[in-house]
Amino acid sequence: MLQAFIDILSNPNFYANVVAVTPPLLLAGLGCAIAQKSGEVQMGMEGIMTMASFCGVLTAHYVGVILGHPATWLGLLVSILVGGLLGYLVALFNLKLKVDIVLVGIAMNLLGGGLTAFLLPMVTPNHDRSSTGSLLSGVLPEIKIPLLGDIPYIGNILFNQNILTYIAYILIIVMAFLMFKTKLGLRIRAVGENSNAAESVGISSVKIKTIALIISGCLGGLGGAFMSTVYLSYFSTGIVAGRGFIGLAACSMGEGNPIPTALTSILFGFFYALSNFARTTGISDNLIKSWPYIATMIGLVIYSVNKKRVERKRLEGLAAEADKAKEAA
Repeated sequence: MLQAFIDILSNPNFYANVVAVTPPLLLAGLGCAIAQKSGEVQMGMEGIMTMASFCGVLTAHYVGVILGHPATWLGLLVSILVGGLLGYLVALFNLKLKVDIVLVGIAMNLLGGGLTAFLLPMVTPNHDRSSTGSLLSGVLPEIKIPLLGDIPYIGNILFNQNILTYIAYILIIVMAFLMFKTKLGLRIRAVGENSNAAESVGISSVKIKTIALIISGCLGGLGGAFMSTVYLSYFSTGIVAGRGFIGLAACSMGEGNPIPTALTSILFGFFYALSNFARTTGISDNLIKSWPYIATMIGLVIYSVNKKRVERKRLEGLAAEADKAKEAA
């Protein structure tokens, strides 16, 4: 068994798979990150990804019927727009109607699973209750980058991927720039750190949080589209499979910062890829499928313990400084 794992970890195809399966986790994590920086918790990411994926597939197929070929790119655009709309609905219910953000998120997740399961048999020719496999929605193309894709070992890993995979990783830099180098990013962080102080200088916290939640939803919609145009070529019930929640965990461990969130997402992607390759080791398939979720829980425990340790040291330092000040007085 040990030799089987050594073979997996020395296989460049394994690392190519890590790069390929990480984007939905990454996009969900980045979406949750910008919401967290504004002071909100995007609990509804799972439902947003599910409904965006469903709407994108339907658009790609039914518009494709008119065009004569699947409108996959239009489906991708619709997924992003649906994600943004759902992000706006989260903001509307939480910020305008004053519904607790956690309850809004739970409702969004339940709606995502329930509504798509309800509509699925209505939009498929065979009234299929499990997937849209009978609909032609197409897949996005894979692109091998010239010259870079020919580099031994790393060329196939990094530069021979789906176009949406490249977009997902580019968005790490885009989101980092947005959060820390733009006026909007400064306002998002200001509102998240102290909304009252931001309001006192004329910044509308409701407006900024709404914008952040819409961007969050758009990123979730893009992640949902990845599941049905790259990972699969159709929509199926449970297609997101907890990736929205894992993205939320990655965001928490990265403390809402794009780069640490991305690195955590890649770590979780590593375990997803490992679960794909480990079937050759003879381990129970059910146990293998649980590895990404077990890794998420272990990661959160380690993060929580470390955060408490850092906070305890900080408080001890403040106490020591207070004692020195008393002695000096």
